[in-house]
Amino acid sequence: MSSLFLALVRENPWPGIAVASLNLIVAVSLVGVGLLLGLTISVLAWVHALADSEPAPTHAANRRGFA
Repeated sequence: MSSLFLALVRENPWPGIAVASLNLIVAVSLVGVGLLLGLTISVLAWVHALADSEPAPTHAANRRGFA
């Protein structure tokens, strides 16, 4: 049975090519989703840290207008 299957695969490579290209599309899609998710989490963490930070203290010299 396996020799018959291998003979069919050798004669017609298109099913193997189709499966390989489908695997490539799935892999690229998963990598893209992972990168997008990582970027989204990074931006949300940055915005959260920016919103929680206290304003920088101003010095008395800056308020009196010294250059």
